[in-house]
Amino acid sequence: MHPHSGPSSESTARAGSPLAEHGEAPPPAADSASAVPERLPSLTGLRFAAAVGVLYTHSRLMIDPHLAETLGPEVWLGGSSVSLFFILSGYVLTHSARPGDTARAFWRRRAAKIFPNHVLTWCVVVAALACAGTAAATTGSGIAAGLASLFLVHTWVPSHLFVSAGNPVSWSLAAEMFFYFLFPVLLPRVKRLSPRGLLTGAATAIAVVWSLPLFCALVVNPDGSSFPEYWFLYMLPIVRLPEFVLGMMAARIASSGLRIPRIGVLPAALGVISAVIMNPAILPQRFLYAASTVAPLVILVYATAELDLRGRRSLLRTRPCVFLGELSYAMYLVHFLVLGLLYLGLRGHGWSNLGVVLVGLPVVLLASWLLYAGVERPCVRRFSTPRARARNRTRTAAAS
Repeated sequence: MHPHSGPSSESTARAGSPLAEHGEAPPPAADSASAVPERLPSLTGLRFAAAVGVLYTHSRLMIDPHLAETLGPEVWLGGSSVSLFFILSGYVLTHSARPGDTARAFWRRRAAKIFPNHVLTWCVVVAALACAGTAAATTGSGIAAGLASLFLVHTWVPSHLFVSAGNPVSWSLAAEMFFYFLFPVLLPRVKRLSPRGLLTGAATAIAVVWSLPLFCALVVNPDGSSFPEYWFLYMLPIVRLPEFVLGMMAARIASSGLRIPRIGVLPAALGVISAVIMNPAILPQRFLYAASTVAPLVILVYATAELDLRGRRSLLRTRPCVFLGELSYAMYLVHFLVLGLLYLGLRGHGWSNLGVVLVGLPVVLLASWLLYAGVERPCVRRFSTPRARARNRTRTAAAS
């Protein structure tokens, strides 16, 4: 779960997934005649909404663990929010791609954005597990799983131990890292598509997302076991790739001048909410991991970006929403950890699950800000640009 708007004033709003472009100087203008804005702050605000969806699901599961058995809309809201992160990531990275950028420079910026927060939260989780003496921290397989999660390759292994290793929410970062690895290869091919080819590509991506549950039922998991289906459809990075590509297609459609029917943000949001509420009652579970909401979600992302592209009013573009959107990556990484530690510390003193969550929410927000301001933003500024170029910028600024 992505995804990305920057920690500094230069990059506020180039965001999408919990991992979207952060802390970078604006890209060079594509051409002077273009009036397309470089930044999409409304998508930063939307990213916070997605992070809240994940936080809500985990909070509800803590308050009422039986929801994990009934699998109602409360649970699927979090899953749909992760899908939103993936689509946002593809859209934002494509929209903000720098002319003449190299794969190495792109990967360096992505690593500078993702790994400092991830490594710190991973260390906290592993230390807590080691202090508790759990098998996940002391056995050979547990150590292997932990190291795999540190390097964000753990979700490629169909194992309970591996996919839940380290910070449990980091599974979505493993998917994002796979997307980033492929992005320099995918982008030129997406850019070469004609407007009609983009529409065909977007429709194909949606069709692939819908076909994967059928493939899983017929080939991967014909006996209907729960974990193989969960791993294949929800956690396996290559299976989530079509959502990222769909976001890329949506960004190119928006910049191609192609005329398509406009749908406002409110109707698009209502479409997503309706899908999350109604689909669990009418569709098999395998379609709920991503397929049932993929089309409404990409429509929401497209409609939200249009607010900025067309200079329309947007609540998501207000300063508080953008600021909270900038905290969303840190919030995504710390919320499960904070709530879990508070649960372990307070339940023994007679606290109810609801009480733990109510106390935990402001702590989550504070911890998110501390991680963002103390780790994420400084590390992005320090490591996203090669040292020589950073020194040249400093000298130029001093000379001026």
